[in-house]
Amino acid sequence: MMLRLLLVALMALAFAADAAPRDKAQKPQALDLDKPLPEQVEQIQKQLDDGETYAEIASADRATVKESLARLAAVINENGGALNPQQKTQLLNEQNTINQILSQAAAESRLVCRREAQIGSLRTTTQCKTVAERRRDAQEAQEAMRRNPSGTYNKGS
Repeated sequence: MMLRLLLVALMALAFAADAAPRDKAQKPQALDLDKPLPEQVEQIQKQLDDGETYAEIASADRATVKESLARLAAVINENGGALNPQQKTQLLNEQNTINQILSQAAAESRLVCRREAQIGSLRTTTQCKTVAERRRDAQEAQEAMRRNPSGTYNKGS
């Protein structure tokens, strides 16, 4: 009975460790034009380059974000804060573009950990993959089943 309680407590502890929140300091932030721009641009650049926060961002999207950030900085530096309505609209459009790309990349790059038992074993292991990696794995499995619906593998006998 005591062994069973100990085993249950250890399993609960293991699940609690898996459910613990990740580092919140690196949480992606949306670009906000009401806050100082240089610090935000620096933070976004750092997150783009760290290889974790936006791990699943496409190279074209990464380039688009960097170009938009450069255009934002150019408009702000050029006018020093006194913007006409056309420039305000341009800033808002750039902000929307950046936020849309980064929020999608952050959602795709979110790390999801699951406890999974290996086939043929009762022992579970923690498998951590991004949302995009899990989606690609599921698509590859579906494609494999589409190519071989019987599920048999003939080694060329």
